[in-house]
Amino acid sequence: MKNQDLKKRYDQIYKEGEATFFSKFMDNTNISETDAYVLAAAGWEGKSVLDAGCGTGKTAYLISQSGAKQVVGIDFSEEAIKVAKQKFNAPNLYYSCMELHEWRETVDVIVSCGTLEHMDRPWDTFAMMSKLIPAGGQIIITCPCFLNIRGFVWMGLQTLLNVPMSLTDVHFISPFDIEEWLRDTRLQLVQTESFDYSRGNGPLMLADLRKRLTNALRDASLDNTRVEAFIGWLGKVVHYMERTRPSALDGATALYMIQKVDG
Repeated sequence: MKNQDLKKRYDQIYKEGEATFFSKFMDNTNISETDAYVLAAAGWEGKSVLDAGCGTGKTAYLISQSGAKQVVGIDFSEEAIKVAKQKFNAPNLYYSCMELHEWRETVDVIVSCGTLEHMDRPWDTFAMMSKLIPAGGQIIITCPCFLNIRGFVWMGLQTLLNVPMSLTDVHFISPFDIEEWLRDTRLQLVQTESFDYSRGNGPLMLADLRKRLTNALRDASLDNTRVEAFIGWLGKVVHYMERTRPSALDGATALYMIQKVDG
């Protein structure tokens, strides 16, 4: 899908309930560590913050409660903004249904979680963000990471057999992609870390892959009858890695701290 095609899809997702679609939910609970890592990534005291692609507003709300002067959450989904306004409110927190290219004000920090992989041209997204922060301003991005067991499985399927991990993801991003997209900008990648280890390499990965592989191979008209055998083998890998080197491979999500430098 192109980014424009996703508007109706995400309106439907948020209308039906995001827990029915996103793999970060288990039993209607968001099990991702994203919020904790984003909150720890910057000093929020007195800062003006833009959450681009805020979804239902939880991250924006938590930042507003961490000392930020003002937080604005924007999203192209009207349904997401509707839910955000109902669930997460604070005197210094505002929401608007719009896209990033429509935003005009300068802010100290831009946060964007789980959006970059959906952008048609993420390098242009960084160019837009660069214009919205001053020198020393920060951009905090999170997106799926593929330098892990789950990533190796999916990138093999994607590159060899054209079996995508998600029909809504336009890009499959790794740290070297971020470095490439920032090369000719005033933005500098100053920190990279990953988290959600179990979804990348552990038991949560096994549950996710069992569902994703079965559906993706079926949709690609490929044999999916051996998925369970493959999951069985991966289960042995997971057990071994947890016993020996639990941090040998990276987590399922990456956070990138980017800073604008003086021209």
